[in-house]
Amino acid sequence: MTPGFGVPSEVLQWDQEARERYVEYAKRGTQKVHHARGMIVGCAGAGKSTLLKRLLGCSEEEIKKVKSTEGLEVHEEIFELCDETKSLKVRHADHRSKKKKATNIEPKTLTLFDFGGQCAYYACHQIYLTRRAFYVVVVDASKRLDQKVDKEVCDQDGSVFSGWTYGDYFVFWIKSIHTYCGSDNEKDPKPTVLIVATHWDKRNRQFHDENQLMESLSCQIPKSSHLAQYIRDDKFFLADFNLPLRDLEISFFNIASNQRWNEKIPKEWSFFGIEINQKKILQRIINVSEIKTAASKITDRGERASNKVKNETLDMLRYYHDAGKALYFNENGLGDKVIIDVQWFIDAFKHIITDKLHFKGIPVTQRDWNEYYNTGKLGDQLLVEIWKHKDEELFEKLKNEEKSSEGDEYENEEKSYGDDKRYLQSHKESLLSFMQRLGLLAIGTESHYVPCMNRKEIEKEFPDFIKESQCKSSVLVYQFDFLPFFLFFRLVVACMQEDGWKVLQNQGTSCLYKNAALFSEVGNNIVLSVTEESIQLQVFCPVQGWFLETRTTHRIQERIEELLNDLAGTFYKKILFVRGFRCQMDKEKMIAFDIKEHFLPGKDIPNGDLKLMCPLHSVNDRHIIDTTELTRYWKL
Repeated sequence: MTPGFGVPSEVLQWDQEARERYVEYAKRGTQKVHHARGMIVGCAGAGKSTLLKRLLGCSEEEIKKVKSTEGLEVHEEIFELCDETKSLKVRHADHRSKKKKATNIEPKTLTLFDFGGQCAYYACHQIYLTRRAFYVVVVDASKRLDQKVDKEVCDQDGSVFSGWTYGDYFVFWIKSIHTYCGSDNEKDPKPTVLIVATHWDKRNRQFHDENQLMESLSCQIPKSSHLAQYIRDDKFFLADFNLPLRDLEISFFNIASNQRWNEKIPKEWSFFGIEINQKKILQRIINVSEIKTAASKITDRGERASNKVKNETLDMLRYYHDAGKALYFNENGLGDKVIIDVQWFIDAFKHIITDKLHFKGIPVTQRDWNEYYNTGKLGDQLLVEIWKHKDEELFEKLKNEEKSSEGDEYENEEKSYGDDKRYLQSHKESLLSFMQRLGLLAIGTESHYVPCMNRKEIEKEFPDFIKESQCKSSVLVYQFDFLPFFLFFRLVVACMQEDGWKVLQNQGTSCLYKNAALFSEVGNNIVLSVTEESIQLQVFCPVQGWFLETRTTHRIQERIEELLNDLAGTFYKKILFVRGFRCQMDKEKMIAFDIKEHFLPGKDIPNGDLKLMCPLHSVNDRHIIDTTELTRYWKL
């Protein structure tokens, strides 16, 4: 199988046995589809939603009503490609369905994703960042790149993004795209990235011309990185919103017309795409058993080949999951459900992390809100009230729509919505399970933990608590070229689910912080911390007289690395890390939140019981390294 024959890129990543099954499905007939996807990303307030509205040809009145996107908005097949005019034609849902019925021809379409720029929403972006898309990075030309982002635009104070500038967010998105979708191998295809400078028509724009802006953006890129390849003059656009965006539209058309979007999927799978569009309005989540029953009817094999139907169904669900059209995990506790309305799922998480000002009137105390927004501890009752509030809004909306359509005949004024499958509350358990699987939160009984909401600083006494421990390991450092902060959040959530691991408590408060987490396990304490480019691990005994055994630290190290490798493997280009140590100050054996210019790779440490001059600081700031103290508890 080769990409040139229209095999979906997701299928090409499957194991040999699954690919062979795909060939068998394809022999029974395929359906050709041409469906491109674009992701519009950038800092909050950059004009992403306005840019999309301009491309849609919205009126000035509609554009004035544009509000900053919260979370993520999926505009499914919103454009059709017109080959004659090389333009994008806006498609409406009713028009789309009519055209399919009339001609039975699949048009070439383009879906656009509008990513919310507020940093709290970045946790759920992992679901959609994929090589199966092109990217539009939007920058605000009216802002200096060294200017800190306005608090009213992005509430980043106290978060891991605290103090970030507009330039920092630009680099963050370029790094994210490269990490999720790119490759350092020159032979591999690169993700397509367009850079669009908005507000070019403003008097207060900060750049004289395109060259100055491109040069300024290039200066933001770290030296010796592969990221400069994404800043190209043929992929750079200046958006003057007083003029038609014809050049950008042509670029979208040319990208979306590429043959890479041509795919052939088994005809036996195409029914599920129709099921998704038809059922997600009323159900949101469906049982796998329903899909298997429908698949049996489509394939006309009935009960005689139930195992075969099962495998085919799971392959189909895997494809739709990989393509971002559904959420499905063939795992214990999750394998019986499929989320067919991914936008609804994203919105469910968005409601959890939305500013509390949007939820006035919810009957919980100010203390509950403050605890959640400062520590990420989400009381179950607060969660229930948040989703109940959104369900009530939906209920009123649907009721008004029914009134408008039925007029005087409307009789459902007091209709209950508790068991209606369109609402969040009826799917609470499933929603939480999927969110935990994606590392968005950790499920508890009376409360849940949402890492991206934690703004709590590690207490001052804890460094002393660790420092005073007489039996502790050195700090093992996992250094990354680029470390998405949410990889650390997902690691913490995974550790919270480990058997025998408990979050350390301090006077009834969980020791979970925005950049660190402390656990206890079989009489030992474990510290995990994160910096801009590293995750650090340390193990120590909390009781005087206890001894730390290497088999214990080795076991903990192996488990952490298993989790890291599993999480890093979810990226297209598996995120690699290098083990090592912080050369300086490690005699205190303390986690450090600044290891720049102090990271010593394990491979550079010679074997044997040695004391040697630090190879990183042999002139200025000279110091001695005790190799035994660094390495005695760790497997390198």
